[in-house]
Amino acid sequence: MASGRSTCRPGNKFLFLFSLLFVLNAIHPFSSVSESTVLQQLNLGLASSSCEDGDLVFRYGNGFWSPYFRNVSTLQKRFSHTGIVFFRNGRPWVVHSDAHSLTGVGQVRLEPLESFLADASDFAFYRLDAPQSVRKHIATVAFSYLGRPFDPSFDLHDPSKLYCSELVMHAVNEAAGKELIKPSVIHGETVVAIDDCYRNSNIREVPVLHSEAKRMETAKRL
Repeated sequence: MASGRSTCRPGNKFLFLFSLLFVLNAIHPFSSVSESTVLQQLNLGLASSSCEDGDLVFRYGNGFWSPYFRNVSTLQKRFSHTGIVFFRNGRPWVVHSDAHSLTGVGQVRLEPLESFLADASDFAFYRLDAPQSVRKHIATVAFSYLGRPFDPSFDLHDPSKLYCSELVMHAVNEAAGKELIKPSVIHGETVVAIDDCYRNSNIREVPVLHSEAKRMETAKRL
C-alpha cells in the first residue's frame, strides 16, 4: 500500500477505500514527522540484527497516501506499508510492492532495509511461529514476485499484479501451505488491509524490538 515516499494512484477500488474513510470517520489531518524519528530513537543495527529471513516488516511512512492506507485497517491503525525481509550476503533487504504517488506506476522490488525504514515514523517486525525452513521459504516466495507490476485496482482476482499487503498474504500462505492471512470484507469489497497481515495469533511482533522501542519511548517522555 502506501510506501512512504511513493504510493499508488486512485483506481476503482482505491476510490472505494478513499470514500470508505469518510464513512468510518477515519481521516485525520496530516502530521509532520518529528526530527526525532523512530530510527533516531531505535538503533537500526538492533533492527538488522533482530530480524530474520521471512519476517514481515511494517512501517508508517510520510507519503501522501500513508494516512489513508493506515486508516483502512480496522484492528490497529498503526502502519501504512509492509514487505518481507530477505537476506542477501548477510545484509537485510525488503521485498515489497509500491508505486509512484502521481503516476501509479510501480512494481515488486528489492530495497535495503535501512532505505525502506529511512522515512518511517514507526515500524515493527512480525514473525510467523513456524520452523526456520518455512520462514525462509516465505522470503524465497516473496523474492520470486520481483518485477510483478503494482496493482492500483486492488484486485485480488489478478495475481499477476500485487499491492503490498497482498504480496505478504500470498507469500506467507504459499510458504505455510495454508491460509494464515485472510483478507477483510469491508462494505462488500474484499481487500487485504495492513493489519490483516498480523491478525493471526501465530504471527507475533518480534519481542526484542518491541521491548526496546517501548523503553526508548518511555525514556523520551521522562
